Amino acid sequence: MMYINCSKRVNTRLFAGDSGRYTNPLPGTVIDGEITEKDTYEFYLVSVAPRQGMPTPTRYQIICDDIKASPHKVEHLTYKLCWTYYNVSGAIKEPSVIRYAHRLAQLVGERGGRGHEPPVVHEGFEQKDPSLYFI
Repeated sequence: MMYINCSKRVNTRLFAGDSGRYTNPLPGTVIDGEITEKDTYEFYLVSVAPRQGMPTPTRYQIICDDIKASPHKVEHLTYKLCWTYYNVSGAIKEPSVIRYAHRLAQLVGERGGRGHEPPVVHEGFEQKDPSLYFI
């Protein structure tokens, strides 16, 4: 089991290039040294190219690692998961499972709540092929 804390709202800005000629880092850029905490395993990932301005990296902090996978494999998997969101043909800022969790929580919050029953999965859903109909 591996627990990874994902922070989308960070104030860190990353630059690429030589001194005086800075550019935006390319999508897939991973920073796992120099600016990260020394006591914990964490890394920054730039998963998308901005249309305008500077990209804001996403910070990932490994809280528990029972798998003992190499850091390169964890970083690579995290970047690949940014490309698997069903509603977008490109990459998104965070891994798709996080976006799905946000969307599902939003759906339950809108449809459930005080005075309302939570949404119920319709009959026969488990017998069908898996789909993302609720998203």
